[in-house]
Amino acid sequence: KNWTDIVHSHSTQRHQQEALWEFVHTELTYINKLIIIKDLVIAALVNLHQHGLLLEVTPQLLFSNLSSIIASHQLFWQEVIYPMLDEVRRTGQPFDPMRLEVGCLQFPQRFPSYLQYCWEEENNLEFSRRQMESSTHFLTYVQWVETHPQCERMRLGDMQAKPHQRITKYPLLLKAVLRNTQEAHVQHVLRGMLSSVNSFLESINDYLKLKDEELALSISAQRVEGYDVEGISEEIDKHVREICQFDLTCPVRGVGHGVVRRLLLEQNLKIRDRKDNKLEVVALLFSDVLLMTKVQKKGERLKVVRPPLALDKTSCVALKDGCE
Repeated sequence: KNWTDIVHSHSTQRHQQEALWEFVHTELTYINKLIIIKDLVIAALVNLHQHGLLLEVTPQLLFSNLSSIIASHQLFWQEVIYPMLDEVRRTGQPFDPMRLEVGCLQFPQRFPSYLQYCWEEENNLEFSRRQMESSTHFLTYVQWVETHPQCERMRLGDMQAKPHQRITKYPLLLKAVLRNTQEAHVQHVLRGMLSSVNSFLESINDYLKLKDEELALSISAQRVEGYDVEGISEEIDKHVREICQFDLTCPVRGVGHGVVRRLLLEQNLKIRDRKDNKLEVVALLFSDVLLMTKVQKKGERLKVVRPPLALDKTSCVALKDGCE
């Protein structure tokens, strides 16, 4: 039994060391691939710019803030990964997973550049696709890049997706280490590291969701025009206008800054005015306000034809026909 336990312990430690080596090796491979993108792909584009070609294609439109990501990972290597690797070389002892703790707990401080990169990734991919369809010069440039020996058959889309793929791989790498670690106190530390990295990934997802909601609200705001107020007197007009100034992109009252106004429903309705005339309107139901609008003759813009109705001050009453 003791011999079996010893063999099992050695086997587990070997798997742990393999998992840690994969962490180290894949980090170095990732950094080297990013450097190839910077020193070959982006550098070639800058060289074309100097000859007056592809001026409409900028490094930012293809790779967003990639330079910031490279810098952050080079620092991560220098301050976290390499010291652990150097210790193994100097002492001959196995990798110590505890040496990764500080670095993994610092993901939000070390890698904030991923927020911008992940947000712009879809636009970068779409921009590249459109350019390949419309520009023969860009297509030639991409073909040269993808067939260059240093790129090792990486396609442009693979290069653009690589940062997002890497940042989401860290939990898998840490889980492999945790799965093959026997010491209870080291397991506890690894779980804390894993929790920290997962929280950072969740913050990226929350940021992307927030930016998507802000973009959707901005699009809605661009469609909607203001409205005119007709008061009883000049003095009333003055005060009513102040009250009725309404900006869809302003913060929602009574909630935190992270809450963005959302368009929940858009519906064509027929309503009656005070003179019993039927009006065709487009009702826009947001998370905190209801707007009654009318389609303008030119374009798809909507003009607000009734003062905004704040939902927290609005009540629904059932009508005789069962509607509300």
